[in-house]
This record gives sequence, structure tokens and C-alpha cells, in this order.
Amino acid sequence: MEIKIALPKGRLLAETSALLRRAGWGLTGYHERARFYRIKSGGFPNLSARVFHERDIPIQVAIGNYDLGISGSDWIEELLAKYPSSALLKVRNLGY
Repeated sequence: MEIKIALPKGRLLAETSALLRRAGWGLTGYHERARFYRIKSGGFPNLSARVFHERDIPIQVAIGNYDLGISGSDWIEELLAKYPSSALLKVRNLGY
């Protein structure tokens, strides 16, 4: 089973990249100068990621295209306000 993750570009990219690097996810193509939008994990063969505009991540997760996403809480709250019955679940504030 493949796990698909939606990752942010822009203002959250650097801190998200550092967090995932510390966690040992092996997403070597995910950094500020990268031109890749689809990324595979060197450490977890069943893990793949795609880079999105931050505002699109909650939508992609809510409609089931991705299993997990990292986004600013403002975009999550906006989606939940518009679609309160959405299956989107805010798991945790990452502190950045």
C-alpha cells in the first residue's frame, strides 16, 4: 500500500523539509531549490509525495487524493468552515 503525502512549497517548505529530514523520511528532492514536484522516499519505498501550493493541500487530502498533508492551519480552517462535514482532520500543530 502506498502512502501519499501532499507537501507545501513556499513559506513552509524550508521548515517542513528540515522536519522530514530529522524524521528520516529520505525525501532528498524536497528543498527550496528543487524543481521536482513528485518525490519518492529513499527510506520508505511505499511513501511518495507531491509538492503543492499550500492552499491546495487541505483540498487534496479532503477529496482523498492524498493520505496526509502539511499545510498552514489557516487553509485547513477555511476548508472546514466551507465544508463542515468534510472528512479532513487536523492532526497537530507543528509549531511553525
